[in-house]
Amino acid sequence: MRSRSLSRLQLVLLGAVGLAGAIAMAWSHTWQVTLNDYGGEAMHPLQALLNGRILSFLQTAPSYGPSLVMRAPFALIAKLANGTELLVYRFSALPCLIALAGLGVWIAPRLRAAGRGWIAILLTLALCVANPVTYYALAIGHPEEVLGAVLCVASVIVAQRGHVNCAGVLLGLAIANKEWAVVAIGPVLIALPAHRWRALTIAAGVCAAALGPIALASSTAKAASARLTVSDTTTYFYPQQIWWFFGSHGHWVPAMRGQLMPGFRVPPSWLPGRAHELIAWIGLPLTLLAVWRRMPRENALALLALLLLLRCMLDPWDLVYYPIPFIVALLGWETLARHRAPVGALLATVATWLIFEVVPPDLDANGKALSFIVPSLLALFALSWAVYRRRAPAPAGQSTTSSSFVNWLSRRAPSSLSTTRSSIRTPSTPGR
Repeated sequence: MRSRSLSRLQLVLLGAVGLAGAIAMAWSHTWQVTLNDYGGEAMHPLQALLNGRILSFLQTAPSYGPSLVMRAPFALIAKLANGTELLVYRFSALPCLIALAGLGVWIAPRLRAAGRGWIAILLTLALCVANPVTYYALAIGHPEEVLGAVLCVASVIVAQRGHVNCAGVLLGLAIANKEWAVVAIGPVLIALPAHRWRALTIAAGVCAAALGPIALASSTAKAASARLTVSDTTTYFYPQQIWWFFGSHGHWVPAMRGQLMPGFRVPPSWLPGRAHELIAWIGLPLTLLAVWRRMPRENALALLALLLLLRCMLDPWDLVYYPIPFIVALLGWETLARHRAPVGALLATVATWLIFEVVPPDLDANGKALSFIVPSLLALFALSWAVYRRRAPAPAGQSTTSSSFVNWLSRRAPSSLSTTRSSIRTPSTPGR
């Protein structure tokens, strides 16, 4: 009978391939670290941290400053070797790439146990170690996007396995690493079988411990809020998002590669300042809808992928590396919940590469917007069907995701209408 498990030697070989792939990705190009976002946002704060100037780091760190702290031990290796800024960047990106490769290696034996062959295993590993979207994340200077993707997916996976404390820590680190990870809160709560308040408390504590020093080092509370919150008040308005046709026509502006973009639009007056708020809050109704539709816990990664796809669609500053968390979440759901090769993740990777990098340069901005909106809506409908299609009621005596989550909410809700009314007090002083 054919074995459905990987031998220790095969796992070691897969791990070696994953590590080699991560190193090859970090050293695959001479990154322009002084010209990309890393050079403008993170290079000098990381230098201060590596040189022991903690206060300077806290005062200059970007909103994803905790990500630099998590990656600093690797960057310190290059610093101690008197490496160049490029070498420091390579080493600072390496833990992000190793984490993604490690996820692929961890999935491999589970795919094999589900009866999948080497094609599915190698495709999974290839998407984790040689993904072109990861390459562009490094080129633009945001390896923390890769780390955030892995932390979000890992937090849902360990939550499904009932590891409450670990899920809370990973969720807190994900949010501290990059604030868009707040969309993972709902999927983690659904994935947990119990003790959801404890997980939330741990996540809040980890996030506060990571971001608190940066906030306290700011001169004022307003400055701290501005540093820790990525606003969307910019006038840059890229075609690859769903708000494009709501904008009004403006002047030509330099595009990503110094070219002029015909048909440029400026965002509508009601959008700036609201798009990121919508991304942060849309997870609440969609999570409650998943509970009402009796979504099983094993589909929590599908809900996470749905929310991360919406993040790309709703952000007016959508760039080529934004879909990497969506791709990783989709890969995790296909391999771990559906026990199949990550064909959807492969299609999403190819689509991202085509839409952002291979679209004919003479195509106008409206055409670029449509090339993004149409496949994104198709993917959104497919994921919505997987998450929200009605399930049959569970047999009597069996606890479902819906009943477990609703019971958890009901225990914290007022027990009666009178209790609800008595718990709401009219403030005696305005604003208090």
